[in-house]
Amino acid sequence: MTAKEFQDNISPLIAEKLENLEVISEWRAFENMPYQYSPRVDIAVGPFSVAPGRNRTANYNQLLRNNNIEDFLRKIYDFHVENIGDEWLNEINIPEFDFLIRKNQNARCFCAIEIENTSTKKHIMGSMINAASLGRIGIGIAYNESVKRTFVRILNYLGFLKRVEKNTYDATNFLIITKEQIESLLNE
Repeated sequence: MTAKEFQDNISPLIAEKLENLEVISEWRAFENMPYQYSPRVDIAVGPFSVAPGRNRTANYNQLLRNNNIEDFLRKIYDFHVENIGDEWLNEINIPEFDFLIRKNQNARCFCAIEIENTSTKKHIMGSMINAASLGRIGIGIAYNESVKRTFVRILNYLGFLKRVEKNTYDATNFLIITKEQIESLLNE
């Protein structure tokens, strides 16, 4: 199965799991702004904050009080912690779940999901930054072990930059899970 076929298969399952929230594949963040770079995420979960000057912080906070949605995200968080592991060179600071889900207060969507299979490290880093920037919660689905290692190495790099006081990007709200983990979670 290709990554695109996988994306098409899990989109409706995500909508079902998240109590029929709007789920859009290939969502563009700034579709009606031709002067603005418009990142595209593989799967975006609404509600969407696309009107200038109006964010959905209150809506996202309300969604996080829904037990089913919180449970789904907590399981992804637990997989993320498992995937980071306890490497001795680990620069990744994993915050508590309650801090992480409230990190991006001015998100354009509730969840921004990127599925990575065979891309360059630069492309994967761009996907991570877009998901963390656009989503209240950014999620990276590693289609294989190599991509999972790349996700972790990039988070390590960003953590290193922060520790040594270099310019960096805060990807605190970006969670790494594998294709198999999301499949098991969606089929529960």
